[in-house]
Amino acid sequence: MKLLVTGARGLLGTEVVRTAAARAHDVLALGRAELDVTSAEDVRRTLERARPDAVLHMAAYTAVDRAEAEAEAREAHAVNVGGTRTVAAAAAAVGAAVVYPSTDYVFDGAKSAPYLPDDGPRPLSVYGATKLEGERAATASRAVLAPNALVVRTSWLYGGAGRNFVSGMLERAERGERLRVVDDQTGTPTWTRHVAEGIVELLERGARGVWHVTDRGACTWCELAREALRLRGMDVAVEGVTSAEWAAAAERPSYSVLDLSATEAFLGRRMIPWQEALARYLAERVGNDRTRP
Repeated sequence: MKLLVTGARGLLGTEVVRTAAARAHDVLALGRAELDVTSAEDVRRTLERARPDAVLHMAAYTAVDRAEAEAEAREAHAVNVGGTRTVAAAAAAVGAAVVYPSTDYVFDGAKSAPYLPDDGPRPLSVYGATKLEGERAATASRAVLAPNALVVRTSWLYGGAGRNFVSGMLERAERGERLRVVDDQTGTPTWTRHVAEGIVELLERGARGVWHVTDRGACTWCELAREALRLRGMDVAVEGVTSAEWAAAAERPSYSVLDLSATEAFLGRRMIPWQEALARYLAERVGNDRTRP
């Protein structure tokens, strides 16, 4: 397939480009500098010229806490909602499918069992609300704008492109900083490599609608930090704190594990446990560090 990837330099976009190219797709990778997704004219012109079979719309505003400020909230809405609406319309005009990654933060955490794709969303943060509106922008008008929309919700991403929670914890530990990490939010840490593989495979198999793709299992942020440090052989204490003590600007769901049963049945395989995925990521990260001049 001929694929156009927006946000191609980001945490997830980088892995999507790598995965799609490795699976022999023709990939046009566009970062923010090459394509402003909030410009309807730029998007229309780019898609008319490229004529892709699918647009993997990885461009997103992801600063969860900053989005609570009024000016940043406008930016989050412009990118996550307006940009998605623009991309979906332009894709429909050239007959391309649209793939939109979303988040576990569309849920409020009131459940104590994994969220199903058709569970009612109720975001607690501006970021979560804009991602939910982005889902609707991609799928609500499918009959007119996006007949081929695929939404893939994921959670707690870490990976090789850019800073993330795992790399941040390791860097802070190496600097000898005191580590205090939230221990009352439960979710699923997920390597971007595996999300990218899931996205491309779902697209190849013709999946449409809303799907969940994460690694398997659940933990708290504190447990994730401790496991990352253990795997790196770092004997560093991590103090667990409550969400109230941490006092982040954006409220997060206390429980946001996503149900994978439909995805696993469709793909015919089980997702990898988060501990195993984390070990693979860290091993690759260490290997890359050793090969750098």
